[in-house]
Amino acid sequence: DCPTSEEIPLFQRPCEVVSHGSSAWARSYRIDTNCENGDEESFFMKVSTGDHGREALKGEFESTSAIHAIVGDFAPKPIKWGSFKSISNTHYYLCKFYELAEELPEPKDFCAKVAALHANSVSPNGKFGFHVVTYNGDLPQENGYTDTWEECFKNGFEHMLNMNIKRGGPWDEMECLKSNMLEKVIPRLLRPLETRGRSVKPALVHGDLWCGNVAIDTQTDIPLIYDPSSFYAHNEYELGNWRPERNKFSRSYFNAYHTHMPKAEPEDDYDDRNALYSMRFNLHAAALFPKLTNFRTMCTDEMKRLGLPMNFKVNGVSIPALGLGTFQGDDSDSSVKETVLNALRKGYRHIDTAAAYGNEQQVGDAIKESRLPRRELFITTKLAQTCHDPTDVEGALDLSLSLLQLQYVDLYLMHFPHAYSIGPNHTTLRHPNGKPVIDRDLSRRYTQTWTAMEKLVEKGKAKLIGLSNFNILKTKRVLETARIRPAVNQIEMHPYLPQLDLLEYCQRESIHVMAHQPLGGRPVAVVNPNANLSGPLLDPDIATAYKKSSAQVLLSWAVQRGTSTIPKTVREERLIENRGVFRLSGEDMDLITGLANAKGAIRFLDPKGHIGFDIFDEVKDEPILD
Repeated sequence: DCPTSEEIPLFQRPCEVVSHGSSAWARSYRIDTNCENGDEESFFMKVSTGDHGREALKGEFESTSAIHAIVGDFAPKPIKWGSFKSISNTHYYLCKFYELAEELPEPKDFCAKVAALHANSVSPNGKFGFHVVTYNGDLPQENGYTDTWEECFKNGFEHMLNMNIKRGGPWDEMECLKSNMLEKVIPRLLRPLETRGRSVKPALVHGDLWCGNVAIDTQTDIPLIYDPSSFYAHNEYELGNWRPERNKFSRSYFNAYHTHMPKAEPEDDYDDRNALYSMRFNLHAAALFPKLTNFRTMCTDEMKRLGLPMNFKVNGVSIPALGLGTFQGDDSDSSVKETVLNALRKGYRHIDTAAAYGNEQQVGDAIKESRLPRRELFITTKLAQTCHDPTDVEGALDLSLSLLQLQYVDLYLMHFPHAYSIGPNHTTLRHPNGKPVIDRDLSRRYTQTWTAMEKLVEKGKAKLIGLSNFNILKTKRVLETARIRPAVNQIEMHPYLPQLDLLEYCQRESIHVMAHQPLGGRPVAVVNPNANLSGPLLDPDIATAYKKSSAQVLLSWAVQRGTSTIPKTVREERLIENRGVFRLSGEDMDLITGLANAKGAIRFLDPKGHIGFDIFDEVKDEPILD
């Protein structure tokens, strides 16, 4: 029964009370009253018990009042909240009653009002949080005021993880992922919003804006939102609850919203930010309904995906996990410039080139035109095989820097261990048959070339130096004499050439592996001549199971192995697609790694056909020393 009306003066006139539904944490009523002039007024009353019930109704009243003050007809008109004196530990929240059509409103008007709430609200103290605790269902939120959005979200996220343990019991998988989420993922995605001159305005959010808390007022045909758990947040937090399909917000709602509120910078992080915010709401659901284990699975799957490293720290320098390779830039030099510029605009920050590619000028023009701060970029180039003489090394990098229009490169690699004989203007001397003439002496003395490269670090012309296309045997020889150890070994690596021994060796020696040709390439030479090269390097069923492209699976496999990678493409849709890395299951990682054993190994880049010896021989250091 509804508590007595004697406690609320508004209901001391004739009234009728009708039950209007209940949940696990509250009951609701419709109360119709007769006024002296014969008119009828209707009210909605929600009743709850206990300390949590009291605080939840207080939070709902304060949230609704704050929203109503900004966008009046978009939220119910709140009237009062309080505790009954005559019924112990029982509390109420009262607002005007609305006849609702429980359907999602059209995106245009609805999203305009959501955007107006976010744009026109002002935090009373300029901080993130709220002056009272608000509840999602019967879950108290962590709303303490903070100066930054990162801190506010992190506090609320950690609180919700703890609520899950309290409500649903042990969660071992989450415990393994928790520290990475709090210490790496959240800072990686949220800190850039408030650094480098950017800021986040604390916007009042509904806080639980799913399809069950949205309807249409049948009297006015105006959208109405209710049951809020508000606080001052990043406005995009609101959209986290629109991501799950169960909440019925199609992409058209996102698009309509962003016609009023643009995506925050860096825009490239937008989708992952939305996934992070959505995870918070899935954590709410997991705690509210602990017996439905699928919510926990959703959360840990997303934690694993977002936990993939976007950068690798190598000798204190951050190397992006995914870059753009520019080898054989397809159509023309101009296409290289446009592709690199487009990639930089799409969020790529690692560009890989080489003197031998003949496109450093175009890469440099794109970098200059992008106007991106130099500190945000990671640029790799490589020593030409005609410049292995120690006296030529510094001049070779100086020329590359001039073409790239840079003061330094982040990574300078010895492109191959073997050297070519020099023709006019340091061109490659060639036989009449067109094959390059090998300088066998310099090809044996690559350790001396490395010594010359070490001086480039000391002079500040390269932050890191490394190797490219070096096997274990040759890498060991470099390490025997190196004062500065190679930071990176860039090697061909894909599922048909997983390079298990070389990867393990480099990891043991703290040499970061960078994978070139991660999607395959044009077959220069094939270890297994009978291997089938007509199809993709991946069973398409694996990609289909994840609803991803084969390229996304291959790149995810590479990153998940702890290697950075530099796929090449000139197509805009592929630039975007290639950045969609995600976490594969352990079983699928093993399956992909085992493809070479199952179908035969393939090496796409092997120069032995035109140089006359095998640089990848692990028994003899070819060309053999006299």
